Amino acid sequence: MKKLFTLCASAMLAFTLSAQADQPQGTWYLGTGDATQLINIFSDQGVGVISPSIGYAVRDNIVISGTVSNGAAFMDEGSEDNLFNLQLSYFMDNGFVGMIGAVDATESVLEERIMTFGIGKMIMLGAITDSMFLLPYIESDKDMNMNSGIAFGFRF
Repeated sequence: MKKLFTLCASAMLAFTLSAQADQPQGTWYLGTGDATQLINIFSDQGVGVISPSIGYAVRDNIVISGTVSNGAAFMDEGSEDNLFNLQLSYFMDNGFVGMIGAVDATESVLEERIMTFGIGKMIMLGAITDSMFLLPYIESDKDMNMNSGIAFGFRF
């Protein structure tokens, strides 16, 4: 009887643990980059930089994403080249830890690849729709430059 109870308890625990992936494999993410820029959409100064992003959950709770933005936002003299950023995030309880990113992954604008590390939390906006999210984050690079923002997008 003790072995049967242990077997049933182990099976139930394994079943509940496998069903609790916050970001299930095969999920797609479409976003805007920094949602704080969208506040100015109806103002005279307009939106600064919109950085469209796309992501994919390659495994449960592991998401690879990419962002494209105009290089003029990062260079004083301006640049016509696009800046490609890549990120790998590990999610735990809808918060991500270990967001490792490569700013200017192709080294076309900044002439160097900048590695970043960040943390944040995904907030699903279930009151509006089940697929919309906000993602406040903080990231730092090797020179201890801190950057924060709020990503906004849809999960499919």
